[in-house]
Amino acid sequence: MLTQRNGKPYFGLTGGWLTVWITIACATDMTLFGYDQAVFSGVVIADDFLESHGLAGPNNTEMIATVSAIYAVGCFIGALVAFTLGDYLGRKNTILFGTTVMTLGAVLKTASQNLPMMFVGRIICGYVCSSTHGASDGDADLVLFLQHRQWY
Repeated sequence: MLTQRNGKPYFGLTGGWLTVWITIACATDMTLFGYDQAVFSGVVIADDFLESHGLAGPNNTEMIATVSAIYAVGCFIGALVAFTLGDYLGRKNTILFGTTVMTLGAVLKTASQNLPMMFVGRIICGYVCSSTHGASDGDADLVLFLQHRQWY
């Protein structure tokens, strides 16, 4: 269980405040699941992105679609691996591990100078979003009051 120095679980939060912060954490994770894909759909059509990755011109539409869709491949892999990783690490550690690894994927996507680097970053981000999404939902179900569980 997550503890502070004084030994209280969940950073000493109980009742309504615990519900509020668990809800914020889960909502943030669920928002990021769609945010990454939505923002990238605007980036993938930008002239700077297309030129820097050699995708400018009408003959590269399949590769542009692949760059966008490879995220779903990462989500699929994340969904398959999430139950074993989540079982081994636990939900909280899965979320912490996933957030750390997602930073790596975001850095790869931001710094990408070629398509393979972008593919790896997109797969990592998709994988992490899928695995942490499942872990955060389960964490909320276990921690929240019974009357609040219907929100998830």
